[in-house]
Amino acid sequence: MVKKLIACVFLIVLLTNGFSQSEPGTLTEEDVPACETVAYNATNLIMYFYAVRDYDSIEIVLNDWQTICGISEPILRTRILFSILGNTFSESLYDSTIVDYVLNYMLRMDTLITEEMYYDYQEYFGFVPIRSEYDYFTQSIADTLLQYEFYNPLELLFSEFYANIQADPVKEIQKDTIYANTGFKYYYYQRVDKYRFKPDFHLNFFTGIWIPFDNASLLGNHPVLGMQGGVRSQKMTFNFTMAFKFIRAKNEYTILREGNTETTDYFFGGYIGADVERQIFKFSKNEIDLLAGVGYDGFESINVNTEDEDPYNDKGHSINSVNFNFGLGYRHYLANKTYFAIQGKYNIVNYNNQGGTNLSGNCLTISLLVGGFFNERKDYFLNELRYSEL
Repeated sequence: MVKKLIACVFLIVLLTNGFSQSEPGTLTEEDVPACETVAYNATNLIMYFYAVRDYDSIEIVLNDWQTICGISEPILRTRILFSILGNTFSESLYDSTIVDYVLNYMLRMDTLITEEMYYDYQEYFGFVPIRSEYDYFTQSIADTLLQYEFYNPLELLFSEFYANIQADPVKEIQKDTIYANTGFKYYYYQRVDKYRFKPDFHLNFFTGIWIPFDNASLLGNHPVLGMQGGVRSQKMTFNFTMAFKFIRAKNEYTILREGNTETTDYFFGGYIGADVERQIFKFSKNEIDLLAGVGYDGFESINVNTEDEDPYNDKGHSINSVNFNFGLGYRHYLANKTYFAIQGKYNIVNYNNQGGTNLSGNCLTISLLVGGFFNERKDYFLNELRYSEL
């Protein structure tokens, strides 16, 4: 056995220089990088030694391949499969780079342009061509392993993954608690957490209805149009809000302007303020939010003078109030963190129409919103990691 192992070491060193030149049509040292020759010869040796059940020689070939070229996805894939086969699997086989190599293999299996992809990124794919004989070889080993009984859930996960049955193991470790204490999940969330807690920018547009109560109810209900922009950080969203309400009042009312009492039904209102949302419950693509805000609210009660062409002598009359509001919102997410939502808010206001009709009373606003959250850099990296919050 010792002689065989020494001979194997000698063989792999020899083959890195000469094997590719021994047959017509094979790669030569002058034509390709050294590691492509090493990978070509090593994969052929591994397949040969597996056929003759010489697993010790496979270990030596893997060690020499890794020593010469460094660790790569095909090397780690082979080590994982043969450790499961030999009942020696342990997560000490890998470190945090397991995340990169799993994603690497997923890309290898997903791509439809195999030759173009491989020749552009040979080093990334470990100098083993995509969908080559070696890929089918490791798949056949994984297929064989699926007949075994597993006590470690990762053994089953990797066997299904390399057998191309489990297409997305990172999604599996996100949703299945059986992997909660595994190094693989720890390493994965180590990477994800670098990005997922970064803030998102927020933008939406909304329409709705403004419903006043008590004395203010004589103004009638009014449609509302507006927009919000802000930032979301984890469960909190901070927004700047601007909204307008319009159409004439339901009833005429009196105002005191420049010492004179006037009757009007004119109404054009606005709101500008700061609002905050707190996510209190989330399930699947849905969430419930607690809402609160403070702003400046009011409406024009009379149209400006348009009898001449001088705008500087136009004098309107507005009725204003500080607005404290609170309520609940429901949001349903669509693709790419876009959403539609419905919000209901109770607004505490005090429209002080001094010298005119008493317009005291609070109001309710019900809004329908369409918007989204976005952060291109964050989204890019989370997409690369195939992470989804939904």
